[in-house]
Amino acid sequence: MTSTAKPAPTIHTLEQAKTLAEQGIALLLEHGVPPSPLSYTVAYEYFSSNAPIQRAIDQHLQAGKALDVMLLRDLYEQHIISDHSRQLHGMGSNLQNILSTLMQSISEAGDGAATFGQNLEKNIGHLHTEIGPDDLQVVVADILSATQTAKEKNQHLQQRLEITLAETENLKGELEQYRREATVDPLTGLFNRRAMDAHLEELMTSEAGNTMSVIMVDIDHFKKINDTYGHPLGDVVIRNVAQTILKCIRGDDIAVRFGGEEFVVLLPDTTLDGATKVAETIRSRIAALRLVRRHDNFRLDPFTVSLGVATRKPEDSQDSLFQRADQALYQSKNAGRNRVSVEGLLH
Repeated sequence: MTSTAKPAPTIHTLEQAKTLAEQGIALLLEHGVPPSPLSYTVAYEYFSSNAPIQRAIDQHLQAGKALDVMLLRDLYEQHIISDHSRQLHGMGSNLQNILSTLMQSISEAGDGAATFGQNLEKNIGHLHTEIGPDDLQVVVADILSATQTAKEKNQHLQQRLEITLAETENLKGELEQYRREATVDPLTGLFNRRAMDAHLEELMTSEAGNTMSVIMVDIDHFKKINDTYGHPLGDVVIRNVAQTILKCIRGDDIAVRFGGEEFVVLLPDTTLDGATKVAETIRSRIAALRLVRRHDNFRLDPFTVSLGVATRKPEDSQDSLFQRADQALYQSKNAGRNRVSVEGLLH
């Protein structure tokens, strides 16, 4: 098996680092993003030629969007700390397999020791009778004592391993929780971009004849919603959009919070017409939502989403497929919002 070595990190001089730092902070301030350590790190990496981060931010800016904390956090998690997450991935299962194997081995050893003691007791009568009864009793006592000691040691070791196995089960649960938190958006419960990339890579490398479609969803005028009602109610809107999307898709479909107020739906084995129908269902159900705050019966104004749909072509890369879906989304935005566009054709 061959592996691809990661390039060594670039070592900057003090002057180079100072210039990169100033450029990074200037970019954040230009877009009204507080220069927190996380945001600053992504901005610094952008100007220090981190290719994936540069590509993602350039595409975002070319689409006429401003940088925000959510996008920078996603890029940080996806391209800066992802190696750490990959190292943790699967540790719980590996530990469980190791301990289960050890438990089986020591259990078999314990059974063997018990059988050994039973056989000794059964065959005492077959010993030669030329020795005196006192000597025979001593021999038998020694053998039984040794057998019992072996059994007790085995039992003690087995008990210790059972305790370790229980502790490992707990560790496995903690690791599974860590893995879930690393791939699930905490606000909506949908997959995040890191999880989407893993699923999309698998779908994109499947047989070229397999149909797959993508829907991009964006909440219309979301900044106005936040400015009017505040971020807590903005989060409520995001959660309700996420739940509506989940209710409109099948079990094999994959719903993703792409960042901020944007969502992506991956639709395996779905034609362009089928994906368009799903998109229209999502649009109409969200437009029909009427949210009421429970403690004071405050009614939120209705809100809508715009959607873009694209279907994979044999020659598509992930970027080209998403670019067409994104272009379709912006056709919907430019045509007045609250509508679905399909690879350049407005619906």
